[in-house]
Amino acid sequence: MLYALLGAVAIGLVLGLLGSGGSILTVPVLVYLAGQPEKVAIAESLAIVGAIAAVGALPYARQKLVDWHSVLYFGVPGIVGTYGGAWLAKWVPGPVQLVLFAVVMLLAAGLMFRGRKAPAEGEVRERQPLWLIAVEGLFVGVLTGLVGVGGGFLIVPALVLLGGLSMRLAVGTSLLIIAAKSAAGFFKYVDVLAEAGQAVDWRLIGLFAAIGIAGSFVGNALSQRVPQAQLKRGFAVFLVVMGVFILVKEAPGAFAPAEAAAAPLAAVASADTVEVPRLSPAEAAAYLKATPESQVLDVRRPAEAALSGRLAAAVLVDVSVPGFGPRALAVLDPARPVVVYCRSGQRAERAAQVLAGLGFADLYNAGGYEALAAAGLPVRPGAR
Repeated sequence: MLYALLGAVAIGLVLGLLGSGGSILTVPVLVYLAGQPEKVAIAESLAIVGAIAAVGALPYARQKLVDWHSVLYFGVPGIVGTYGGAWLAKWVPGPVQLVLFAVVMLLAAGLMFRGRKAPAEGEVRERQPLWLIAVEGLFVGVLTGLVGVGGGFLIVPALVLLGGLSMRLAVGTSLLIIAAKSAAGFFKYVDVLAEAGQAVDWRLIGLFAAIGIAGSFVGNALSQRVPQAQLKRGFAVFLVVMGVFILVKEAPGAFAPAEAAAAPLAAVASADTVEVPRLSPAEAAAYLKATPESQVLDVRRPAEAALSGRLAAAVLVDVSVPGFGPRALAVLDPARPVVVYCRSGQRAERAAQVLAGLGFADLYNAGGYEALAAAGLPVRPGAR
């Protein structure tokens, strides 16, 4: 946890030193240092980034350095896009989201390497057509909802080049837009996580937001003493290294076919097989009623669960993703019983072997969802 807290300090410092870019560290810190599942980390990132941006926007708003026309024409489409991106995330596996995130990191690094020429004091650029500004806002919003970055490194140049704003006005407006977009995306993600039986860690969000806000003030004070050009180039190099690291780590799982994804689990099962009791639908219903402390794990693909429905108490974790393991299963308590099901019981058996290898002792294979639903267990209906 110490490394995660140091990561939170780094987020705030970078944001204060550079005026943007700190939020792009939030998801990697939450995933790789705080051990959060991918989608949970993205949702928490939106809350943390939104809180830091909202506090940062206050002094700009007091100085009237917010362009409300840009908030309307860029921010409103951005809010819609972020909400849509968060909704779309339910269909995108976590490793694929992290790969997209790595691509965004490399894009941000490229923009920092290239740099941008700030308009001279008093210079006014011509405002571009409103539809073009709205399309840009929508695109950045979808990106925010999918991967959990505020997008300041894209919003500020867009407001300067398309909206005709001065740099200071663009920064203040950007912070307000980021806060509004992040709130919309987080609101939808809470819904998406609830459908998968997951939830954000409010304590972690509060801690990271507080440390990030404090760090941003310190970073802002230090920014007057640190050469910005060298700092941006150094941070760009760091983003390239991190982006490549995430790609190497997550890309094999993100693009592996389902058969290849299932192979590691089969290997686990055959290497050291644990006998997992198989429950009939009636036995599963009776067991869950008699042991309310039990955890129910649905290991089907999200698309399957969305189509056919799932048990109301179930946590949804896709067993076909190669990342299925400690990080994905962090939402479960090893000390409590776990009842696993899928479509037929085969994937549930493989998942139970992985759980056994992680120290889960009280495991049960409940077979397929349709039979469990027919046995009268409470369900959340699907699309069909």
